[in-house]
Amino acid sequence: MSKRIRAVLIITAFAAVLSGFAETVEKSMIFLPGTQPEEGGIEFARISQCYMCHSRTNNGEADPFFSWSGGMMSQSARDPVYLAALTIANQDIPGVGEYCIRCHAPRGWLEGRSSAPDQSSLNAEDRHGISCDFCHRLVDPMSEEAKSLVEFLPPGFGNGMMVADTANVVRGPYDDSTGAMPHQTIKSDFHASSQLCAVCHNVSNPLLAEDVTRQPPHAYGHIERTYSEWALSDFAKRGPEGTCQACHYPKVEGGGQASRFEDRHRDHFVMHGPVGGSTWVQRVTVMLTNDSKVNPKALEEGKKRALQLLRTAASLELSFSTQGEAVLRITNLTGHKLPTGYPEGRRMWINVRYLNEQGITIDEIGVYGEKQDTLSGNPVTVSTLLDENRTRVYENLPGMSEEMATRHGKQPGKSFHFVLNDVITKDNRIPPMGFDNAAFAEHLCAPVGAKYEDGQHWDDIVLTLPDGAKSIAARLMYQSVSWEYIKFLAEENRTDDRGKRLYEAWAKTGQCPPQVIAELTETIGTTQ
Repeated sequence: MSKRIRAVLIITAFAAVLSGFAETVEKSMIFLPGTQPEEGGIEFARISQCYMCHSRTNNGEADPFFSWSGGMMSQSARDPVYLAALTIANQDIPGVGEYCIRCHAPRGWLEGRSSAPDQSSLNAEDRHGISCDFCHRLVDPMSEEAKSLVEFLPPGFGNGMMVADTANVVRGPYDDSTGAMPHQTIKSDFHASSQLCAVCHNVSNPLLAEDVTRQPPHAYGHIERTYSEWALSDFAKRGPEGTCQACHYPKVEGGGQASRFEDRHRDHFVMHGPVGGSTWVQRVTVMLTNDSKVNPKALEEGKKRALQLLRTAASLELSFSTQGEAVLRITNLTGHKLPTGYPEGRRMWINVRYLNEQGITIDEIGVYGEKQDTLSGNPVTVSTLLDENRTRVYENLPGMSEEMATRHGKQPGKSFHFVLNDVITKDNRIPPMGFDNAAFAEHLCAPVGAKYEDGQHWDDIVLTLPDGAKSIAARLMYQSVSWEYIKFLAEENRTDDRGKRLYEAWAKTGQCPPQVIAELTETIGTTQ
């Protein structure tokens, strides 16, 4: 696509906003600065080329290729939840899916194969998602070097506004690889910084921007603010130990070997499959993907790493009064909101069991279990949170304003139609250490429907103790995808079978059961 056409598309996108998300977006790309498709003749190495040198090393499960294969970034273009959501997005605003492809299949987008917004034009290499060569070609989009590589410089970090080097040069922590490597290497401080992650982890709806060429993504259309949450926290002041990579790309104890053709030992060596909070989607990805390159064993190891990370996210503490009450404090130990990330269906809640002297449960809140519901008018048995009005559910619920809902024939209020949502109806997620109300409001990620004081990175829940209770068993539960969201993706789909297939796989794989983040059991006392 010529730069002249892209300039026209900027005007087209703005016109679409002004006319109420008009159909002029159809079959066109939403322009955002950064490297454009085919700019500079960009071409990335195939996964098989990376495999030749960076697999079968002496690192066991920390093998670069194996650990990358077990992370969900390697499955970002195959993830069945994403694909079902992509279909709904294209139904709501025809053609908008190309914006999603920027981050989920960046190789295909940059090499010019994203014109079909449902991903049908992608090739097999593109479906590897965040591939090795793509990530190691990225350049700080706000740097002087970036100015020499692209015509349209990003105004801030986020929205997939990436800058990629067209040269066959790999960037990372070292610049001294031997001549045996088929590429040059450059030492890159950017790859050890949280700004690398920011490229795709501050997400906003560009159709709600006034001018995407000058507004940073945090200034409009909140979809996801994980990077902002980190940047405004105390973790951003801790240096290397406070970066995203410090938690999500854990160091391998004792170092490791980057390539099987190099004997040298690398002291700084990390797991290449970034660890997140998904512990279920790995199974449905394997089930629904007809691709021999998907490695079930690697994904199972990635799931185990995710479970371990979740168990470090929070702590619980109980205190008692003489008034027949207890206070449960949940402290956020992460560098972002708890939970963070893509909001649809992602939630956390408190489960409390009150036990009598014999250890028998006499009352419980935050109960997860089966109930009867309907799917497309048919009765089904589903597992979900049964008593959300009795417990505290931490979640971010986007929604549509009255004006937006009327424009699109929808109901106002909370909504899973993320490309139509223009307000946040609820966001009571626990802030990170260093939280500041004014700063979070500036980045459009202030609490909604909850109050946290500056500096508060915990939440207190007052529990009324039932008669006969002698001890309390409390658990903090986390669920990455809820039944309600899976139902939406199945029922709202009018285009293909992605939602239906996802629902069927969800039912066969445990229905995305919640995970325990933190737990404690204490005898009821009178400590304050």
